[in-house]
Amino acid sequence: MIRVNIDKKITGFTIIEMIMVIVVVSIISSVVVSRLSDSNSFNGIILRDQIVSLARIAQQSSLGRAGVELTITPDAPLSNVLIEAKAGTTVIESAFVSMESLSLKGDVNTVSSCSVGGAIALSNAAPLRIGVGELGDLIDSGVVGASYPSSVSSAVRICINDDPAMSVCISPAGFAYTGDCDV
Repeated sequence: MIRVNIDKKITGFTIIEMIMVIVVVSIISSVVVSRLSDSNSFNGIILRDQIVSLARIAQQSSLGRAGVELTITPDAPLSNVLIEAKAGTTVIESAFVSMESLSLKGDVNTVSSCSVGGAIALSNAAPLRIGVGELGDLIDSGVVGASYPSSVSSAVRICINDDPAMSVCISPAGFAYTGDCDV
């Protein structure tokens, strides 16, 4: 007769548990590796969102006071861009963003798609200045040396890599949004 000891517990992992752990670890590692492999892929999104954010701050800060200006100044040798909202000489808010492997263009009163082109390349010598009046609407704006100052009748367009999805549009009423200008 064969005796079996029922009281003895078997410890360890089943094959199903091992496979599930391997699957979960592989999913997590593939997401992490894809996020770390190309940090430049997020530069355009960060730059676009910072421009929209500071344009909205400039609009809110201008209400009831005159002379708020949003300036976008690329620094080409360092591959950075300075975005500043100023009231006179006082800096309200600013951001310094990397624009590595990005091109930045802007213009006033051109509402065609960024993919069509026509925008002026921004540089340290030719920054984009956007004036915001005391009612939150846009006043004299443009690229310094090209179209500055110019009154805004259609919109201010900022193109990042000539990609319509990465562009920023600021309406004459002062509202900033992402995407092509649809005014």
